[in-house]
Amino acid sequence: MAKRIPFIFLKQFLFWILFFQLLRLIFLFYNFNEVLNTNFIEVLKVFWYSVYIDISASCYILGFPFIVLLIESLIRWRGFYIINLWYSYLLIFTSVIISIGELPLYREWHVKMNFKAISYLSQPSEVFHTAKWSELVFGFVAIFGITALVIYLYRKFVHVRFILVKRNFIVSFLFLITVPFLIILGIRGGLHPIPLHQTDVYFSKNNFINLTAVNSQWNVTASVIKNMRYKNTNPFVFYDLEDAKTTVDSLYSVEKDTTQLILTTQKPNVVLILLESWSADLIHSLGGYDSISPNFEKMISDGVLFTRTYSSGSLSDQGIPAVLSGSPTLSYVIIVNQLDKYVKLPCIAHDLQQQGYHTSFIYGGQLSYGNIKGLIYYNKFDDIFEGKDFPSYIPQGRLGVHDQYMLQTWLGRINKYPLPFFAVAFTLSSHNPYDQPFPEIFHWGGDARNFINSAYYTDSCLGDFFRKAKTQKWYNNTLFILVADHSHNSPRNWMIYSPEYRHIPMLLFGNVIKPEFRGKKFEMPCSQTDLSATLLAQLGLKHEKYRWSKNLFNPYSKPFSYYAFDGGLGWVETDNYFVFDQSQNIYYEVKYTSATDSAKVNHNGKSYVEMLFKEYLEY
Repeated sequence: MAKRIPFIFLKQFLFWILFFQLLRLIFLFYNFNEVLNTNFIEVLKVFWYSVYIDISASCYILGFPFIVLLIESLIRWRGFYIINLWYSYLLIFTSVIISIGELPLYREWHVKMNFKAISYLSQPSEVFHTAKWSELVFGFVAIFGITALVIYLYRKFVHVRFILVKRNFIVSFLFLITVPFLIILGIRGGLHPIPLHQTDVYFSKNNFINLTAVNSQWNVTASVIKNMRYKNTNPFVFYDLEDAKTTVDSLYSVEKDTTQLILTTQKPNVVLILLESWSADLIHSLGGYDSISPNFEKMISDGVLFTRTYSSGSLSDQGIPAVLSGSPTLSYVIIVNQLDKYVKLPCIAHDLQQQGYHTSFIYGGQLSYGNIKGLIYYNKFDDIFEGKDFPSYIPQGRLGVHDQYMLQTWLGRINKYPLPFFAVAFTLSSHNPYDQPFPEIFHWGGDARNFINSAYYTDSCLGDFFRKAKTQKWYNNTLFILVADHSHNSPRNWMIYSPEYRHIPMLLFGNVIKPEFRGKKFEMPCSQTDLSATLLAQLGLKHEKYRWSKNLFNPYSKPFSYYAFDGGLGWVETDNYFVFDQSQNIYYEVKYTSATDSAKVNHNGKSYVEMLFKEYLEY
């Protein structure tokens, strides 16, 4: 008996449902350590709750085959069979790539595949350099192995040669009027007034479980569409524009300027060290583990430490403009990737250059990562030195030149710079794949073990750098600034959106700091974006164009910190904070001392991001 069209269509629908569950099972096996720390009943529930969004994804996919099947039922042509077959092949292959690609992504960032991650594929060499060989081999084998297996099963049990399908005009008519309705119903998640959202499959207080339930392919598609839409639309509109503007203006207004001048000179050399992925959990004085960063700890006693600094974003191409330009990170978009927008940002290197400073930037890897190179070159640093510029005899890892060799090279170059200078170094070794030439010191830490060992290595390199720098003539007239570009998962396994995860070190250090300020700790909530205004104020320079940066040494500056994550924002004040996901309209975490504070803090944070995104659109 000839196969009927509805039966063929139903088989394809069931195939995609089972296929998505297979990919979900792979995700669970890959993250087996998380599964072990999870209620097993909740793990099983994932496969039930996820069907809701899998149906939606399957219906999206079946839209095209529906049209093909409909036409084929009326017109016999072998080409329809070929078209539908290769359409399915392509989607199987793409789906496997997404699911396998997000396995190391989740382990590193604790997020599912999204637009931000896909945007980095424009630099494929960076992907190869940052991934471990084992991850690359596993990835390629898994992608092609799973694709081949699934295609084999698809051809054997699902796909039918359309040319053999019996034509039936009555069935075709019924098919035409019922299936489109069912597809649309499946896509939007039923007859509810509000269409399906990925949070509709959330059922647990465990974020890992909820993310497992989310369909990766559906999530990627939604993320791409949303990001493209928000290139011209503000997703963070909460209040009347004037109301939001008044609130933000009040956050940055100061009654008077009584800046505490902590330096012995207004024109020191400035050395800025951007610490790749350093979390506050690496530093004992910030509530972190003991013994991971002993050299950094020694510097604290002779410097000024900001104990409640939060990273604006979670990536280097967000953290570097945050530090150099006082530019806060935005959800959905990355300003440094957009030529027409990042040229509107100020830069402390440019301002110092106008004051006679020689400016430089050194990095052991490729500055093309995230278009950091564009930002650096646009601001005309006098000396730019990256991975390809190092002599070939210097040992390199997968990502680039290890920190010990980068810092040694940097010291030699600094010794030749004219005075005064503004020299920036961006460390590298505390970034995956953690292949530093150093023995493993710590044998604990779970998935973060390699990370904390790499941080210990970088700390030892910093210790060696400063021991040698102290012998140089320029040392006594130099202000050193150490700040992380962003944070990283630690053995404490904070949620990526939590304030604890975003907590980073920021330290000012050097003999140019007045004795009475050495060892002092400032405990106001602040951001790495505040470094721009703070530094320029200490040098007696204007900083008004750093709209989103505040002078931390002015006692009248308001204590707050903003940070962004995919879809939302975190807002921290002295005794209150909230973490709000705008894309899902839910609060992940809140802490308010009173109902009055709750309203005020929300108004401050939401007004802030509303005006910030508005400015981005106007650039």
